[in-house]
Amino acid sequence: RTLLFALMMSLPALFNIGLLLFLVMFIYSIFGMSNFAYVKKESGIDDIFNFETFGNSIICLFEITTSAGWDGLLNPILNSSPPDCDPHLENPG
Repeated sequence: RTLLFALMMSLPALFNIGLLLFLVMFIYSIFGMSNFAYVKKESGIDDIFNFETFGNSIICLFEITTSAGWDGLLNPILNSSPPDCDPHLENPG
């Protein structure tokens, strides 16, 4: 009974922490969409895990937050050689 009471008293704080986490992920997903929307799809970036739409950006950030396969997303983003990421093209991916 005491444990249940303590859980009920901490729910508003847990809600605030969840809301803050969502706000940070919201901001970084918009940042990711503006910078990494047209990264070439290779090993870690596919039709689901990319930064082309807001929903996919949130999924990518959740994957990065849980440390599950974040290195697969890192390699295509860091690949900045001119055939894959040419700054003179409109959609460089």
